[in-house]
Amino acid sequence: MQMEKGEFKDVTVLGERNKRSRKYERFGEIIRYLTQDELTQLFDSIDNYKHKLMFEVIYELGCRVGEFVRIQIKHLNFNRSTVFFPAENTKTKHARISYLPKGLTNEVKSVLKQKGLMNKRGDRIRMPEAYLFHPGKRWNKPYTENRIRQIFQHYVSKAGLQQVYGKDSLGRNLKMFTVHSLRHSHLMSYIVDKKIPLPIVQKQVGHLCRARHK
Repeated sequence: MQMEKGEFKDVTVLGERNKRSRKYERFGEIIRYLTQDELTQLFDSIDNYKHKLMFEVIYELGCRVGEFVRIQIKHLNFNRSTVFFPAENTKTKHARISYLPKGLTNEVKSVLKQKGLMNKRGDRIRMPEAYLFHPGKRWNKPYTENRIRQIFQHYVSKAGLQQVYGKDSLGRNLKMFTVHSLRHSHLMSYIVDKKIPLPIVQKQVGHLCRARHK
């Protein structure tokens, strides 16, 4: 929402608002999300199975990238198809449990069994401390947030979806889609398209109130 002239008379409040604006300027002020057709186009462009699974998980959980990279195998409940986010791993410092579709849960389970992180027979976890997604064979080292962002940018550009909608004060391009757009896409899909009640979606993605979309 843009500030109208004369809306704020308190100089202190105006100064604080300007500080926040500068801080978040490069992210823009609009909710950037992918439509269902664009999501299909994006996922179809991903030729690396692990990468595709990662972004499908981020989308379905509606989680932040910082929360995603910290998911460990011990946080998954395969019987209930849920993922537990400890308070220390969330931006809001509130723990939550999010639902992951059963089909996607089974795909994750198959990958973990192939890697030897779960028993091939049954659901016994062999390495609960291992990160769900990790680079190479280093199961005890998670992806960095920046690496996830780089991988996403590769595929969103490959799919021909990326757009530049402006420049920041330093002349850098403002890109329409970032990996955080998957979180916004989850919100739009489940609230607008699937008509899921707002409180349920807020609980899934870790929103504390309607005014927050971060």
